Amino acid sequence: MAADNGQFKVNIEIPNQVNELLNRLGAHSYRAYIVGRCVRELIGGTSTVDFDIITDAEIGRIRAIFDIYNVNIDNLIKGEIIVTVQGMPVLIAPYRKGFTEKGSPIYTESIIEDLQRRDFSFNAIAYNPREGFIDPFGGVECLLAEQPIVDVIKMQDDARGDTPGALQKDEELSTFERNPVSILQALGYYSSGDYIISPAASDSIFLYKDYLNDASPSDLRTELSWVLHGRNTSVVLEEYADVFIALVPEFAALAGFDLKRPEYSTDALTHTFRSVGYASPILSLRYAMLFHSLGKPDCFSEDEGGNGHFHGHAERSFLYAQKIMRRMGFSEDETREVGFLIKNQSVDITNDRRSLKMRLREMPPERLKMLLQFKYADLKARSPEFESAAMACKKQVDAVNEIVAMKECYALHQLAINRYDLIQSGLVRNDEHANTVLERLLDMVIDAPAFNTRTRLLGAAEKIMRDIMVK
Repeated sequence: MAADNGQFKVNIEIPNQVNELLNRLGAHSYRAYIVGRCVRELIGGTSTVDFDIITDAEIGRIRAIFDIYNVNIDNLIKGEIIVTVQGMPVLIAPYRKGFTEKGSPIYTESIIEDLQRRDFSFNAIAYNPREGFIDPFGGVECLLAEQPIVDVIKMQDDARGDTPGALQKDEELSTFERNPVSILQALGYYSSGDYIISPAASDSIFLYKDYLNDASPSDLRTELSWVLHGRNTSVVLEEYADVFIALVPEFAALAGFDLKRPEYSTDALTHTFRSVGYASPILSLRYAMLFHSLGKPDCFSEDEGGNGHFHGHAERSFLYAQKIMRRMGFSEDETREVGFLIKNQSVDITNDRRSLKMRLREMPPERLKMLLQFKYADLKARSPEFESAAMACKKQVDAVNEIVAMKECYALHQLAINRYDLIQSGLVRNDEHANTVLERLLDMVIDAPAFNTRTRLLGAAEKIMRDIMVK
């Protein structure tokens, strides 16, 4: 179905289940529209299964109209229900212009007031097949531009009515002032690589960045994770560095900080932000990159040649990361995983296969691979001369995968014999001797994987015990 929005012709196809719900509300003389993300995705040609409907019917009437359907009222306190029709759940709510501090909905008779609380123009579009688009903030144009623009909606305290002309333009309140978390939401869209930020919205972000201090730590954590997960995360971090310093004041010490090492071509903050972009989009890894250099200014010293040194910075950076993550409400498991990478960032991992197996004796394969990916991102963010060293880390990850896939032995439990076998065969007399023998056998098998057979290991164990008894 084609919908006309001024100069744009947009094809919108709504599933039959959603049309059925819209028509049922219409049959009871109520206006109803799909709204928000589902409209944005349909305009962009993306299939969606999450549909929201808003209507001028009161919540009690909505329940009564759909009482013959499967209705979920778990979120009734927020003024919304979920109606399932032919296997598709659809959220339905009356027009709401906001919520009280206790989370209760503030209802309104104006669809415009409902739309203008939705932060960004491309999320503030309503649609039904009969009326077409309700788009007071230019969201359709935003989405159909050469590259969509994340644009801020201006909030007007005196807005009334159902048409854009009813908005009082002299009482504008920025989305970012009203809801500081939307700063990170906008940056999350930008980080995804699918959107850019309009100059006006960008100016507002910088203007209201300090309002982030008033936001909920859990909301900030959620939205920061979205920013870090995007494919353009390093671009966003560098371009909006002042915003992230406002969010995490500990970054201020890195801004402009000269590391005074030939391998670093930028200041400490730029190096940090670029390293995040080179890391795989695994949140624990990207958070580790984000915090890995925080301790360097505290541990900085300069030798006679003018070269910088940062002895002990890994542990210091870990302490900073732990403090920040607890402040933002991360779980202990999340903090521990990020902390492991930061604390072990200076661990030397040589290129040969034996050294990798020795590291695998100390940590699981997934942790070792994460540590190697950490080193890759750190090296890639340095000067171009470190490209070969970074690629060596990639090869080490491949080698670890190969060791695991080929089931090469690197741990005691992978040996073809165990403590019980040694005791049963009469080769050892106590656990101490058994542990010594097994450790030596593991050293042999790490060097020669084909040696890991029961017969060969028992023969080698007998020789090892003879040597022990002679000593």
